[in-house]
Amino acid sequence: MHPGPFLGYSARMTLTPRLFSSLAAIAWLMSLVGGTFAASDDVVLEWRFDGEQEEPGEWRGKAAASEAEADIPGPRPPRYPGFDAENHAAFFPGVDAWIVVKDQEKGGATDIRFRKGDTFAFEAWVKIKSIGKGEIDYLLGKGRHGKRGENLGEENQNYSIRLQGGTGGARLGFLFTSEHPETKKRDWHRWWSDAEVPKSGWHHIALSYTFGKADSLRAWIDGVPTGGRWDLEGPTELPPMTDAADLVIGTGYQRASGSSFSGWMDNLVLSRRAATDEETASRYAYNPPPPPVTPDMVPDGEVLVQISEKGVPEANSWPEEPEVTETWREEAFGFFEEPQKYISTGVRGDRANPHHFRASAKVTLPAGRHRLLLRGRGAARLHIDGKKILETPFRPGDPGGFEELDVQDDYLDLGPDFRFAPPGNREAWTEFETEGGGHFVILETLLGGVAGKNKQRPELGETVAAISFEGEESWQLLAPGDRQVPYTDAGWAAYEAERRAWLAEVNAKARAARRAEHADYWAKRREAAKQWLASVEPVQVPDLPEGYPTHNAIDHFLGARIATVAAESSENRSGSIDYFEDVQPILEARCYDCHQGGKAKGELRLDQHASVLKGGEYDGPAVVPGDVAGSSLIWRVTPDSAQEDIMPPKGEPLS
Repeated sequence: MHPGPFLGYSARMTLTPRLFSSLAAIAWLMSLVGGTFAASDDVVLEWRFDGEQEEPGEWRGKAAASEAEADIPGPRPPRYPGFDAENHAAFFPGVDAWIVVKDQEKGGATDIRFRKGDTFAFEAWVKIKSIGKGEIDYLLGKGRHGKRGENLGEENQNYSIRLQGGTGGARLGFLFTSEHPETKKRDWHRWWSDAEVPKSGWHHIALSYTFGKADSLRAWIDGVPTGGRWDLEGPTELPPMTDAADLVIGTGYQRASGSSFSGWMDNLVLSRRAATDEETASRYAYNPPPPPVTPDMVPDGEVLVQISEKGVPEANSWPEEPEVTETWREEAFGFFEEPQKYISTGVRGDRANPHHFRASAKVTLPAGRHRLLLRGRGAARLHIDGKKILETPFRPGDPGGFEELDVQDDYLDLGPDFRFAPPGNREAWTEFETEGGGHFVILETLLGGVAGKNKQRPELGETVAAISFEGEESWQLLAPGDRQVPYTDAGWAAYEAERRAWLAEVNAKARAARRAEHADYWAKRREAAKQWLASVEPVQVPDLPEGYPTHNAIDHFLGARIATVAAESSENRSGSIDYFEDVQPILEARCYDCHQGGKAKGELRLDQHASVLKGGEYDGPAVVPGDVAGSSLIWRVTPDSAQEDIMPPKGEPLS
């Protein structure tokens, strides 16, 4: 739980210097002694998702409340010091999970309507898992549910809070429908924030608006006020639409994945009182983690590469605290493949998807205004001396063959021998001015990612940081030492060949090391197998048919079987009846319903050659080659012979 703006919401909170400014702390204390800072009557609804109290509404969809709230960690210390160490949140998977709160007129316990003159105040903690660029997801909305609600139509958006996916985050949005008191004409009014909610980590968002006061909207992201813009019919002094529509949390009016929030939510509050800037700023307390890598950790003249497979959420967002699981060193900022990962048996294993890749080095640059280039298959960022210099976006979804052909016309051409970006890579460039000397460079990228319900392949593609020095046209890989790698087609080909040879050697050693860890165990297994083979009667190896190659005993079995089947097929082709054309279609139409697969009736399978020859539980072999009278299948399908035991038991008998 987290301290909130209301008296009833703060009974179990812990006051800390980090959490409150002096002004906010004084105001909070005033509320405890009867001041007007936080009257409990202002709270309309609140959800803490901690399971300690009955919360308003009912979970709907395939994800029941028990699944959505079961042991889902919310914001917790030390990163978020205002919360309990065991704080919980709710998870919304992006489809088939939402909360419905009934209007008071329809049996709800609270008045959830906001009329002209009322202040609508919203705040919550959110952590985005996935949201596509341009995608609009509902955090909550009252009305516009049509037949999925109280059947009041879809032009009755009482109010709603939404997120719209952007390049690096999501804009906060407010939408409602006004209704003219005389003409009853309804109009749409929509507002979007200028700032974005980041796609990684927990963030506090808040918005307030007094209906009937056109200029009253205010919004905050992580305690910082943000401007925004109105569109559609713009700001208005008209009253909002109010009716008995449901309040729905976590999805839009169609309940579809394209309008459903995918992520985590905690401490959602609806109120009738707007908070001040100071109060809202006090809500967001965050202790950033220590730097993931420092110059002291990086050897001179080398690039320190770190892979993090832990602490990376399954989301298209940068991880807060990726946990390094593997390191190695390189000579330049050019990457196309990671060393393979092996499990204990020496078999190649899969890396986590997504996972985080970071390369760091201390690079000395001459004074001047140079050009820098960043490329990557996944989202990538280039930092120099703690400042983000370049960034590429997260990978787009698969267009499924419907992408416009002219997208290939947009590409970078930064010199006469400039290497063009390979397909699937994104790139960005800028000018970087330096007085010369040492700089601490960090390149990071995310491999893999989420694409709806699927995953993207965790590939580096061609992840590169390159530089073109002032006064030069050519490019080379950024490097911390004396190594110079021209970033041209020929230069990259030579560099890639060299590094592939090195990777092959590294992979061979890693595989051998993993196998050696369990060498004793597998030696015992092999010895046990050898002893068992010595104790049983050996299987007779068949003679190899003429004309078949052999390298070992297994080839004898394969050759013998192929020769047998070939002979049977040749015999079938020599007759006037073809089994596959004349017989099998009859069995499929009249017999396979009961006599195929592992649950065949009477244990008689007619879809396998060996089973037909063996027969079922009662009649012996279904078919005896060369003996029609001895074939029970023929007896079973002949009416005069089988009589009441005829097969198939229903329909016209076979002729």
